[in-house]
Amino acid sequence: MKTRRLCCAILTGLASISPASPAVAAGRHGAHPVSFVDPAAGARAAAYWTAALMASATPLDPRDVRLARQAGPPSAIPSAVPTGGSRVVGALFFGSGSGRHYCTASVVDSPKRNLLITAAHCLYSPTSHTWNSHIVFVPKYSQGRRPYGTWPVWLMVTDERWLDHGDQDADVGFAAVQVMDGRRIADVVGANEMLVNTGYANRVTVIGYPSKANYPSDRPIRCTGRSYRQEDRQLRFDCGGFTGGTSGAPWIAQYDDQAQRGYVIGVIGGYQRGGEYDWRSYSPLFDDDIGRLAVTANNQA
Repeated sequence: MKTRRLCCAILTGLASISPASPAVAAGRHGAHPVSFVDPAAGARAAAYWTAALMASATPLDPRDVRLARQAGPPSAIPSAVPTGGSRVVGALFFGSGSGRHYCTASVVDSPKRNLLITAAHCLYSPTSHTWNSHIVFVPKYSQGRRPYGTWPVWLMVTDERWLDHGDQDADVGFAAVQVMDGRRIADVVGANEMLVNTGYANRVTVIGYPSKANYPSDRPIRCTGRSYRQEDRQLRFDCGGFTGGTSGAPWIAQYDDQAQRGYVIGVIGGYQRGGEYDWRSYSPLFDDDIGRLAVTANNQA
């Protein structure tokens, strides 16, 4: 696949894009970012998340294979496979009103080298109108191991359309992690670049952290395939195994196995909060509004 076919705007480090740039001009709705800053997150979250609590955390979303067996899946759909993971993809642990949970998040390139992308519903509940707390990111988490450490989140940014009414087209969120031991996360593990306006049909690699109840080895999974148009501003990706916990998992175009990164063009979320069944996942379309949201997140980080 040629890069020129992937995108109309490349947010390379987000450095060359400004809110006034035509590449991120106001879209159909216009992005109106809302952020939550927790300056005390570091010490509190790092002390909170012991190995035992991480092991006991459950997926935020209830997608599981029992529902999938009742509804399919079609025999032609492939299944995800276990993977050693990617340095730029990790588990996002947090507390909410319903307990201790996890999603998937990934590092996205930015000038400040500290930005993550995930699903907005992994950061904020429009039902209870609360931000999640004690949030930490563990890149390449696997079976309790934290090869690149634990990075507390201190800033969360979503679109007010998500906060106000859970708009499925705005189910994308950004989070900034703290500097640890004088290092920024992208300088330690690298980062995916972010693309907007790539269209609906792309070849992507999706990496996420499934439910430990359905996948007891507590490791990430991976699947490569095509994305398609589900409906206006919503993409779908068919591959089995993406149970609860994979919300926020990046859809990576031109994934480089050696570098363990590529171009993120979607995240599991959006329609049905990412999907009811483990074999069909959704993502909001990364349009100009999502690009504007990324710029604002970087400016606030």
